[in-house]
Amino acid sequence: MDNAKTATSRERIISAARAEVETKGILGLRVQDVAEAAKVSVPLMYKYFGDRDGLLAEVLGDMFEEFVLESIDSAEDFFHSLANPTVEDLLTLITLPQQDWRRDRRWFRLQILAASMEIPALRKRLGLVQAIIQERMTSFMDEVQTKLANGEHPVSPAALALMIQTYSHGFVLNDLLEEEGAGVSPDEFAHLMRIMFSATMRTDS
Repeated sequence: MDNAKTATSRERIISAARAEVETKGILGLRVQDVAEAAKVSVPLMYKYFGDRDGLLAEVLGDMFEEFVLESIDSAEDFFHSLANPTVEDLLTLITLPQQDWRRDRRWFRLQILAASMEIPALRKRLGLVQAIIQERMTSFMDEVQTKLANGEHPVSPAALALMIQTYSHGFVLNDLLEEEGAGVSPDEFAHLMRIMFSATMRTDS
């Protein structure tokens, strides 16, 4: 019974903290507000997470992992549904600029990364999360090359996985350019990625 109560309290704290972050931002999270929303005492929160930084490490680490793994899950499901995937199919999985539904998430991921510079516990958690993400992405890129490059691996799947992740983070720069009316269009990026993937997979698609 005690274990069940403990799990329930902890889950309420995490849920309340996430709601605070989503509405007030990372800097706006206050331990007292979270405790009130979760209907627990502040000392109990400290028992579970140590301090505010420990709570943020847990919540932001979960959110960072969730956002990325959701995208990987979706990409894998789509790719597995194709009998004969092509480079064009791969392009549909790649983030393009001006996809507004992705914009908030990529900016929030950058906020989490920036916060980790000041919160050692969060940085450590993100390192563990990134190891999981990189492993999943590397496995997926290995599968992609196996299917699109006739079983060959012209480039390192790990390097390709990291390039794609880096590429998606870089769109925050294009967001800034768009605000000044100078953004690069989705068609321009799609053309670039088509050439890059065709060369990487050694195909003529």
